[in-house]
Amino acid sequence: MITGAGQKRCAILLSMGGPETTADVKKYLRNIFSDRTLIRLPGGRLLQKPFARMISSLRHKKVQHHYDLIGGGSPILKWSRDQARMIEEIVGRSEPGFRCFIGMRYFRPMIDEAVRQAVEAGFEQITFLPLYPQYSVATTGSSFEVARKTLAEYPQIPATYIQDFHDNEEYTSLLGEYIAKNITDDETLLFSAHSLPQKFVDDGDPYVDQVKRTAALAARDREYFLSFQSRTGPVAWVGPDTIDEARRLLGEKRRLFVVPISFVCDHIETLYEIDIELPQILGPTAEGRIRRMPMFNADPRFAALLASIIKNKVSSHV
Repeated sequence: MITGAGQKRCAILLSMGGPETTADVKKYLRNIFSDRTLIRLPGGRLLQKPFARMISSLRHKKVQHHYDLIGGGSPILKWSRDQARMIEEIVGRSEPGFRCFIGMRYFRPMIDEAVRQAVEAGFEQITFLPLYPQYSVATTGSSFEVARKTLAEYPQIPATYIQDFHDNEEYTSLLGEYIAKNITDDETLLFSAHSLPQKFVDDGDPYVDQVKRTAALAARDREYFLSFQSRTGPVAWVGPDTIDEARRLLGEKRRLFVVPISFVCDHIETLYEIDIELPQILGPTAEGRIRRMPMFNADPRFAALLASIIKNKVSSHV
């Protein structure tokens, strides 16, 4: 990595985050529903937080049960820490002292905390890398907003922002390799991405187009289908819904290999929504006919491609 004289660089990995224990679920939900970038509750900005408190109070017990079923909390922080540690080791070979921090949007360690920790540790340049392969205002955009607001307190600290890596050759190659090594000849490839309110897409959000691009590159020459999961709230969402699409494909007597395409590690959307909820909703017709691709989690090859993205981004801005 090319560095300026005497400059200490670091990276901050950005993620939505997740509750570490079931006791954290209520606060986690309140943080999500308080974010008007993601969810615009009725009553305007003034009533957003009161409504968020009410919704989190009504929903947290049900969501706590879901987390109980996957081990009592989200593993996102664990996998992020593993990746951060490996990235530090890789980048540190060419830039001694390089550090990789973690900043979560909706649960600790929060993004503003990560920025302040980096500055207090003496780092003079920060690269922000979202662990969302595809860009959306609701995820990457929301995270960058918090990062920029916090950095306004430190005008002397320059920052670079990595918008996405949805079509990065190393990323799509690794994803394609995961598919090729795990899918069987009699299985149909079904990509499942986190859904997005249709209004975001209508307003120009590139997320869906980037998801489609990732799917096309990772599938290589295979037949594949694309669907969207995790819809909540009474608004129009991008489709088709993963449950509906899986039901349709199963009705054609297919066996399904589900690839979570907008996620890079295991969390509630993979461990509960796909592994537990999807087969339960589909019933006996899904028994033994749905498998999910394993996630990158602590794969050092994923850390290596993230390190490459960081180094290339910083070098191009020196």
